[in-house]
Amino acid sequence: MTRIRPMGLKTALWALLLSALTAPVAHAAASDWAVSDGGRMRLVALPNQQGGYDAALQIEPAPGWKTYWRHPGEAGLPPLIDLAGSDNLALASTGFPAPEIGHDEGGLFYGYHRSVSVMLTLKSAATSGPSRLKAATMIGLCKEICLPFQAAFDLPLNPDARPEGDEFMALAMGRSALPETSSEEFGVSGRRMSADGKTLQLTLRLPSDQTPEIALAPSPGLSFGPMRFAPTGPKQATLELPIARRPETGAAHVTILIKSGSRAMETTLAAE
Repeated sequence: MTRIRPMGLKTALWALLLSALTAPVAHAAASDWAVSDGGRMRLVALPNQQGGYDAALQIEPAPGWKTYWRHPGEAGLPPLIDLAGSDNLALASTGFPAPEIGHDEGGLFYGYHRSVSVMLTLKSAATSGPSRLKAATMIGLCKEICLPFQAAFDLPLNPDARPEGDEFMALAMGRSALPETSSEEFGVSGRRMSADGKTLQLTLRLPSDQTPEIALAPSPGLSFGPMRFAPTGPKQATLELPIARRPETGAAHVTILIKSGSRAMETTLAAE
């Protein structure tokens, strides 16, 4: 999925709008809103230039409620999206905007007190054939209590559809809010495992000398102790992640989200 820096939002929206105006008009696929006491959610989808579809699970917490990033922190429920019943579609990737990083009554919190779009990139085996997006979803919404909120969506998709109206803006804004990928200017420039195999050691490049905010989403069975961050020079630092538990079988990896200044970066690394 294309990652667009927030500073490029205006340019990105104009490019997408011009594309929409020069193509045949057809409505995007959009579900009705599913509603609970803690908020609402819906699914929106449009074809992309790779022969598949871009989709967004739009989540709007009610005032005073919150929902969660791809990893909730120490408590909570991340969005769960099952597309197993879909026709001619497979999930290629998911993208989340940079979350709030802090502490609340449940401990460490990664999530949102605002509207958020979980972006989905979908592949089609037969690009010219019909597709149907069937999604069973469950999210966590919390205030004084936490409510698992489940909804099922069923969207027939039109491969000739073009952006239009609110659905177009929802997808464009969702894509523009995704964090950057690792680069020479901002990202992870080096990684190694300590000699005893107990600590993942990373070298970071940062766009700001301010101490960054960092969120971790480890793969199942992997967990870390308290991270250790140390500046090593102008806009450079090391990050040590002590490994508290490894999965019994299979590979281990961790997705790292770094917020530095007004920017955010996300990358996934092997933890072996």
